[in-house]
Amino acid sequence: MLAPQLVPSVLTNSVPVILQFPIPQPRDPVRSLRHMTTQLLNEAAQVIPNQQLLINVVSKRVRQLGLGHRPLVETTPRMSLTDIALKEIIAGKLAYESLEESSDGA
Repeated sequence: MLAPQLVPSVLTNSVPVILQFPIPQPRDPVRSLRHMTTQLLNEAAQVIPNQQLLINVVSKRVRQLGLGHRPLVETTPRMSLTDIALKEIIAGKLAYESLEESSDGA
């Protein structure tokens, strides 16, 4: 079995060097995008105060957007489908209907 050998660089005639590329540091956009979603969620909660209902409305709209439905508000390329759905709720573009059970069970 042959042992690997390091060969001096032809260009520098010196000891071989392992190149190290700079590792990009994580930037703030991820944090700012999360902050934007949190802010939108708080604003949407003012429109639909029931948390379970808000989740259901957002979930259904995200599903629709994922299937190709067009957004009802202006969007940016970096917005997630959840952000778009929340902005639509805040803008009053989405309506929901609460179905009350009748007293006779029908």
